Amino acid sequence: MVKRRAMLWAMALIVCATGLFGASNTVVVASWNVENLFDTEDDPANEGDDGYTPRGWSRWTPERYALKLEHLSDIIYAMRPDVLCLVEIENRRVLEDLVRTLGTRHHYDLPAIMHREGGDARGIDVAMIAVCAPVATNWMCTVFGQRDVLACDFVFEGGPLTVLVNHWKSQLGKKEESDAIRRTEARVVRAFLDKRLKADPDAAILVAGDFNDGPRSAVLTEEAGFVTDERRVRGGDRDGRLLFNLAGRLSAEVRGTYYYSPARQWNMMDSMSVTRGMLEGVVHPAPWQVRGGSYSVFKRPEQCSGSGAPLPFRRVRNKEVGDIYLTGYSDHFPVRVELEPSRPAAVSAAIF
Repeated sequence: MVKRRAMLWAMALIVCATGLFGASNTVVVASWNVENLFDTEDDPANEGDDGYTPRGWSRWTPERYALKLEHLSDIIYAMRPDVLCLVEIENRRVLEDLVRTLGTRHHYDLPAIMHREGGDARGIDVAMIAVCAPVATNWMCTVFGQRDVLACDFVFEGGPLTVLVNHWKSQLGKKEESDAIRRTEARVVRAFLDKRLKADPDAAILVAGDFNDGPRSAVLTEEAGFVTDERRVRGGDRDGRLLFNLAGRLSAEVRGTYYYSPARQWNMMDSMSVTRGMLEGVVHPAPWQVRGGSYSVFKRPEQCSGSGAPLPFRRVRNKEVGDIYLTGYSDHFPVRVELEPSRPAAVSAAIF
């Protein structure tokens, strides 16, 4: 544990010396399912992108693709993330296009791109973009045919921070089968967390993404160990294994990120969970802690439909008026949190 932390603090000092960061030592992490961000070209190796071409069912033209990139960049700029977890990404090209749009439209730079082609049947991946490259990355293939899990170890001025992005199996199909796949995904992530926390019980680890399950589901609480009872994480978990799901700080009225219109039901599929040391006022703090009141489901008026649901960007078939094209943002709202160092980096580094 001491060797690992000493190595990361040494890297922290090197990174600070490069002058990559501004005066603020706050780190903002956001996570967003951006709803099928495909380019317009047909990839013969990816059947999942067939609908996202000018002649495909979605009529995915270069003009519509460019407009969606602009809309996404507007919200990303409003969130000002240092690390952005992304879900439903086709390939590296769309990430490069998104980063370029952020730069040209808002002069906001997230140059580090973390992505690899996964084995998802629909051809969608998870990814991250960030203000700087991580010092290490871990890719986990949890279940054949499903999305990978990406874990990135960053070192900012305040110290090391590990961020995981997930996109677990949807609830489409037979419930028993989809539940079993999500349980397997949860167990893989849990094994990664146990290994890290055994090496460093005070590690700053944040787990984000679209889990396709609510924050109080057995998959999240029992298999993954993400719970919404903050008191249980702070004092009732002797082993320090549990993570606090920050959705537990939000009321049911505001924690929804996805609206299932056929059932007129809000779902809380997107969330972030943090290790105990990242909670304010704990005895053994992690290098980074959650700033009080900073976790939120991020929404602006232009992202919302008349009912308050996320306004998607897609072709919609309507029997009454014919097909229409909604040019919104995504069918999910993003989540966002602000982190602050628990102690000055120079003092902490000196300990090791």
